[in-house]
Amino acid sequence: MDLQKIKALIDLLAESPLARLEVIEGEERVKLVKAKRRGAQGSEHRAAVPLPATGQDSGQPFDLAAAPSDATRTASSAAASANSTAAPPARLVLAPMFGIVHLTPAPGEAPFVQVGDTVDEGDVLCTIEAMKMFNAIECDCRGTISEVLVAPGSEVESGQALFRIG
Repeated sequence: MDLQKIKALIDLLAESPLARLEVIEGEERVKLVKAKRRGAQGSEHRAAVPLPATGQDSGQPFDLAAAPSDATRTASSAAASANSTAAPPARLVLAPMFGIVHLTPAPGEAPFVQVGDTVDEGDVLCTIEAMKMFNAIECDCRGTISEVLVAPGSEVESGQALFRIG
């Protein structure tokens, strides 16, 4: 793999919300890992976010840019303190980029995850194909897949909800 291509991959990773990028071309393999950054209020940027604690589901993808993070944290804290035995709030895994979503590692193989599967941090949930590169979308929390919100082979936008994890 030539140096220009590696530099292009570094730039792509730097401009995306992905934490890791791995490219394999024949015998050559490049794995890039981005250092975690902290936001203005000390919170890490993640691909999965808590859902608003409104009790209503509009069926629309959760818009991270429009989400009042302080209000969400306050609502989640209030719900947790009201009932300490309550289950953790559902989380949405969002697409970090535009591309084609693939729910299986290869055509004809079993999906990465299905509804009801228990997932751990770092488990691959799907891949998004962008510019002929397959980017693994990993889970950043522990939970159970409660809903798959995209169809295999569909185009997804950056910020679009892919999975609901309970």
